[in-house]
Amino acid sequence: MSYVFYRYDAEAPAALLASGFFALILAFSAYHMYSAKSWFLCANIIAISMEIIGLMARFASILRPQDLGAFITSVIFLAIAPSIQVISLYILAGRIISRSTPSDEQNFKTLWFKPEYLVVTFVAQDFLAFSVQLFGVAFLINATNEAKSGVVVDPTPGLRRAMHVLVFGFSLQILTLLSFLVLVARFQVKSMDWLNQLKGRGLSDKMVKTMFYILYLSAVLLLVRTVYRLNESIAETTLSDSFLVTREWPFWVFEIFVVSVVYSSYLLPQYPGKWFARGGPLEHNFETATKTDEETGSNRDSSKPYAEFDFGTQ
Repeated sequence: MSYVFYRYDAEAPAALLASGFFALILAFSAYHMYSAKSWFLCANIIAISMEIIGLMARFASILRPQDLGAFITSVIFLAIAPSIQVISLYILAGRIISRSTPSDEQNFKTLWFKPEYLVVTFVAQDFLAFSVQLFGVAFLINATNEAKSGVVVDPTPGLRRAMHVLVFGFSLQILTLLSFLVLVARFQVKSMDWLNQLKGRGLSDKMVKTMFYILYLSAVLLLVRTVYRLNESIAETTLSDSFLVTREWPFWVFEIFVVSVVYSSYLLPQYPGKWFARGGPLEHNFETATKTDEETGSNRDSSKPYAEFDFGTQ
């Protein structure tokens, strides 16, 4: 039974153009991270860099069909990059919640979780998920290489083993993202009781909407991408004739386009790192921010954020 890396006519120029587009996103993201000194978002930079490496490797593997190294690099980096972005999302959510929530409300009864455990728990689950996915990818690559080199006649047993591991890894990531969405929704509902108190620090209604826009959009799109990867892995490892593995467009739509929107959501309408920068609405925790406003006796119109956080001036 013959086996090929791509079961369709893969377009090398598309991979090259996509890597260039991601390079632009990387440049803007790195600039904003440096300007805001928001080093906690470095996982976002790492994820975009991995996308670029993966796409460049895909470009090389298409031009050189026998280059197993380029193919392996492409598969690994494109599979893992969104998982690194998920880590960035969890870290961002944890910081938003811990900085914008009164300490007496940061409990299980109010939020269904404790903010100090949110990042550790979800990052650990994501790390476990993409570690399992790496093992599955390794099994898939091994089965592919053996079939391509003629070491084995029937790669089905190796592919089946890869499928079981990949299904577990992607399913774990899906469950984690769904749990995250539930907790974000709970935070959104409960936070309406206290977020208005931070308006004096520049946390406008528009900014609050932007926070939840980034959290929800990123989580939902990463969920869509993971579901796609799950079904693609099943089709790939069962040698199915599904359009997911016999046509190239699903890869560009459900993988590259989806993750590009996720990365871009950090740039438009406003880079989230700016919220935590000096003078930003979430520079301090809730008690410090509200206490500072009371001590200074600010008479600024609370409906208007600080100038640097006015969307009209970005």
